[in-house]
Amino acid sequence: MDNNRVATRYIRKDITVILSKNSLLNFAREIPVDLIDISSKGVLIRSHKKLNIRDKITLKLKFDRGKTFKIEGTVVRKSTLSNIRYGIKFNRYNDELGDYLLETQKELIFR
Repeated sequence: MDNNRVATRYIRKDITVILSKNSLLNFAREIPVDLIDISSKGVLIRSHKKLNIRDKITLKLKFDRGKTFKIEGTVVRKSTLSNIRYGIKFNRYNDELGDYLLETQKELIFR
């Protein structure tokens, strides 16, 4: 997957990510996914649930400290090699999430 992001991406082990695919009937099922990296503009995830480019999704980001963010986004990239890695762009820049990522960063691991 190419690195097309312009924001600093953080490698975090303290965030649980749950994905819900938005649908017309609103019967979205929550699916746990693996977080690869995160920024205030989007995430790179690993999921065995098939997603398509332009799918509208909602992510629930739960930090080990208890803080939770619910953020809507769009699938903008899919890995051509594995088909289980997806780039998701948040629909809006999230200042609060960006600040919290910086505040709670324990190790300086980023891409």
